Amino acid sequence: MSNNGKELDEIYQRQYAGAFEEGRLTYTKANETEFIITMHYIHKYLQNGAKVIDIGAGCGAYTKAISEEGYQVDAIDLHEDNVTRMKQLFEDNGNVSVYQGDALNLDNFADDSYDLVLEMGPVYHLHNFQDRVSAIKEAVRVAKKGAPIFVAFVLQDAPLIEYIFQSENPAEEINEIGYIKETATVTENTGSSIFLHTIATIDELTDEVCKTLPVTKGPRFAQDGLSQVIRDAVNNMSEASYNEWIQYLKATAERPDLMGYSNHVVQVFIKR
Repeated sequence: MSNNGKELDEIYQRQYAGAFEEGRLTYTKANETEFIITMHYIHKYLQNGAKVIDIGAGCGAYTKAISEEGYQVDAIDLHEDNVTRMKQLFEDNGNVSVYQGDALNLDNFADDSYDLVLEMGPVYHLHNFQDRVSAIKEAVRVAKKGAPIFVAFVLQDAPLIEYIFQSENPAEEINEIGYIKETATVTENTGSSIFLHTIATIDELTDEVCKTLPVTKGPRFAQDGLSQVIRDAVNNMSEASYNEWIQYLKATAERPDLMGYSNHVVQVFIKR
């Protein structure tokens, strides 16, 4: 059930066509937690006059927030629909430049240029280990010395629970993906009605990055924690209760024992 690069590209083009990506981080409370927690961490590193690059920007949720705070942002995405939409959204925003580009090849962007680098989607869309390293290498290359590089991953188990075991027919869905039941490991998974961009563990990859690239590990944090696993409860919270939930997520974002419950996890690297 393997897929070549062209087939994977076609899957991604279909999945990200249309308007879903633009509203993905805002259309429910559970989804918004990812954005809120990530911005909480971004603000730990942003300094006056910082120049930011958003690699795999989607429709520019983080670009919008950061640029509206007065920072210059170069936003890059591979998908034509996303690039077209960002050009519309940021037409009158002098702080944003939009480009179509590939995270594996940022040759149009100079070495040591950015004070903060976001790579929030590309790495978990790449299924080849070396491609993942290469994408991070490019992000590191364009970062200034001392700059943080935010790299997002999708861990396996929270999406498995959300999209498979909370579906209408888990038994059918689980048999349509590449899934080793004895170890509860997702392998090839495009047979399901939902494409799971998962990685079982990020330690092997992050260790390789630190061994081969001029970076050290900063914090690793869960972007949405348990929000998607208990999304119905989160979406039904009052504003006061939701604020308490956000505080809980901030307080527990770096706890290793809770990390696997989160759909999305970010490893921050610091360029040496």
